[in-house]
Amino acid sequence: DGGLNISRDSGKSWRFVENLPLAQFYHINVDNDYPYNVYGGMQDNGSWIGPAYVWKSQGIRNSYWQELSFGDGFDVVPDPDDNRFGYSMAQQGNVLRYDRVTGHTKFIKPTHPDPDVKLRFNWNAPIAQDPYDNATIYYGSQFIHRSTDKGQTWEIISPDLTTNNPEKQKQYESGGLTMDATGAENNTTTLTISPSAVKKGVIWVGTDDGYVQVTQDGGRTWSNVTNNIPGMPEESWVPQIRSSKYNAAEAFVVVNNYRNFDFKPYLFHTTDYGATWTSLVSEAQVWNYTLAFEQDPLEPNLMFLGSEGGLYVSLDQGKNWTHWTNEYPSVPTMDLVIHPREHDLIIGTYGRAAYVMDDIRHLRAMAKNKSILNSTLKVFEAPTAYISINQAVPGTRFAADAIFNGENRPKEAMLTYLINTPEDKTQVEAVESKGKKRNKNKSVESEMTEPESEKEKVVYDSVKIEIYDAREKLIRTLAFKAPEDNGIQRTYWNMDEKGINWPSRKVPKANSPEPGGIKVIPGSYKAVFSYGDQKDSTSIKVVFDPRVTVAQSTHEAIYAERKKLENAIAKASKATHRLAESKSILEDYEKRMNAKNKETFKSLLEKTKAAKDSIEQLFIPFLGENNEGKQGIIGSKELSITNRFGAASRYLGSLLSKPGATEQRMYDQAVNKLDEHLIKIDAFYSGQWKEIRIALENADLSPFKDYDPLK
Repeated sequence: DGGLNISRDSGKSWRFVENLPLAQFYHINVDNDYPYNVYGGMQDNGSWIGPAYVWKSQGIRNSYWQELSFGDGFDVVPDPDDNRFGYSMAQQGNVLRYDRVTGHTKFIKPTHPDPDVKLRFNWNAPIAQDPYDNATIYYGSQFIHRSTDKGQTWEIISPDLTTNNPEKQKQYESGGLTMDATGAENNTTTLTISPSAVKKGVIWVGTDDGYVQVTQDGGRTWSNVTNNIPGMPEESWVPQIRSSKYNAAEAFVVVNNYRNFDFKPYLFHTTDYGATWTSLVSEAQVWNYTLAFEQDPLEPNLMFLGSEGGLYVSLDQGKNWTHWTNEYPSVPTMDLVIHPREHDLIIGTYGRAAYVMDDIRHLRAMAKNKSILNSTLKVFEAPTAYISINQAVPGTRFAADAIFNGENRPKEAMLTYLINTPEDKTQVEAVESKGKKRNKNKSVESEMTEPESEKEKVVYDSVKIEIYDAREKLIRTLAFKAPEDNGIQRTYWNMDEKGINWPSRKVPKANSPEPGGIKVIPGSYKAVFSYGDQKDSTSIKVVFDPRVTVAQSTHEAIYAERKKLENAIAKASKATHRLAESKSILEDYEKRMNAKNKETFKSLLEKTKAAKDSIEQLFIPFLGENNEGKQGIIGSKELSITNRFGAASRYLGSLLSKPGATEQRMYDQAVNKLDEHLIKIDAFYSGQWKEIRIALENADLSPFKDYDPLK
């Protein structure tokens, strides 16, 4: 639980291994920062906060995580009024209110008004935030304690909710061994508190000795509904209860009984405040005992279950469970939270640290309509995409392998889709080839019997994505080879428009992928997918970094200047690509003349070389000296036109305010240089190029020969 240390000098000194993600989380929580944070307590390793993802270079480093308090860490609850503050826990019922900026912690453990009553706190005592009052929290011993002033004072709102069995309270009778002093052996305690977010006053409680209790009036009266649960093992643990997000009378109860050598999974469900119950899990589908449960807040059919053997997913309200193994280990899955804004599933494991399953909306859609699973193509609702400002990594930039970098979320717009390739990857449609009008006198039957060459083939070998802006203008096209496997797929759009090929000494290849261009401005966009003859689409909301305020008019002004600059760069590209094409033509003629008769074409070869040299001189103002074949980082005395455009683009791309005099100057200087050298290129084509073209076209370079008779 404290990681791994290595000594190479027989224990005189030790090095802590930082790149093993092996933390043991008991609980998981989140806040609504940008990016949002993950909270949790670890076995013998304190209570922590860290980012779910970062708007920084590289990945999520250990140094981004902050310890809030030490001890065996359990649940961490950020204050919904200000997540600078919150509540963290340790063994023996110790609970603190922390300030994560200053590090101050205030001890707020509840007490009993009767000094002779000993409070029994579980090793992993329960805490809960009231969903109606941010100042109210609940904490559990054998009683439920409530504070309405963020832990300053407490009141007891329940009787002893456990069996209070004295046979389970003998941890001080050691039998001659050292007695437990850690609090790990406290029994007959509460384990979970779950206030309803649907109806105020409904609170569910589970204990470590097999009781399920509920109040409907804020704690004035309580009902023990344990005996109503068919199949409930006696004296079992109830580590988690989830009150329903939909119905006040509904709850889900996680039970495990492995301490009594019963490793069956248990998950019980009620819709009438515990009067009747049904089981939602069986050994046939879930391996080993259950630990955690979460129901989707927007689609009740979608459920997640954590077990000793991993994560399970149900699309039909628990009737069937599927073991989730995609990029997730078979590890004790202790806690599950769905982020309310970003719709991620955050998972705390006991041994493999924390996982974030980015954007579960595709699972939500499948749970709502299971026929989606059979679609040839289905595109799911896309999450909000953020054009973020990214920091450099703090500390060592060049981390090598010893510094841990957790996988970071890609910074592009996330697009999730499903494909199911037909068994025959090509299908023949009963329509005529494109460009041919249907013969009205032909029957469909006659068309169906035509040869395949006369019909259009549908091929399922690639995926195309077309991005449209709010005016329904096509701004970007992405195309790639279709994934080999059927099922859920994920790809990304860089939130850019179709770009241009920059100036180069080479002609762009005809089949090159469409180049990316400038970033789009915040707004609504549409992604249209094509796969074979199938089409589907989703909208994408693009938002600028919410940590800073930039007016939409400013984004529009920057965009307009960047488009103006891009158009100027396109002129420069057209010029260099024309030069490159012309040089290629001359090189082809050189080969042909050398192959036929070098001496015959000596004068013309010299003129061709002179034209090539002229082209190279025309390249230099645009691209600098040709350093191909040279090694090292090579500078240039003169600033090229491409360098000037690059600098102007950098100025514009870094703006958070409207373009001003500096940006205009950079643009004007680049364009003035461009115009100056475009005149020289035009002069070359109207003079030297025209002459060499006439000479080469009139040269006798035909491959045909005159042959003497063979007889």
